[in-house]
Amino acid sequence: MGGKEIRAVFGKNVKVYRNRRSWSQADLAEYANISINFLGDIERGKKWPHPETLTKLADALEIKVFELFIEEDTETNLETKTLMGRFVKDVSLTINKSLSLSVNQSIEYIRKQYRLVEKGLPKAKKQRRHTQKK
Repeated sequence: MGGKEIRAVFGKNVKVYRNRRSWSQADLAEYANISINFLGDIERGKKWPHPETLTKLADALEIKVFELFIEEDTETNLETKTLMGRFVKDVSLTINKSLSLSVNQSIEYIRKQYRLVEKGLPKAKKQRRHTQKK
């Protein structure tokens, strides 16, 4: 793969990742602190960014620089990655809710078992006075 092909892959990926975030060229250009025209040239594979600009673009897109050079990152693969990311997030939330519920149920069981009041200490039982009958 030559320089033109690498620029083409890079430019395509910049555009794909930008579209994935539903950003316009103006949005990404602003976040990466570059001109819209320069970004357009990068996306079309006409210009090659300076390494600092590569980093700015990757940081703005919240990805690693190398991800912009991976040829197989097509729109479909990125959609799959996005869906997997959402799935992982949803599963994590579900697990956290489930664990929280289990912990709360366990605490409630312990409170009932040991007759703990909300403040954490058992209520003192009143002692009966034994009076002697004469």
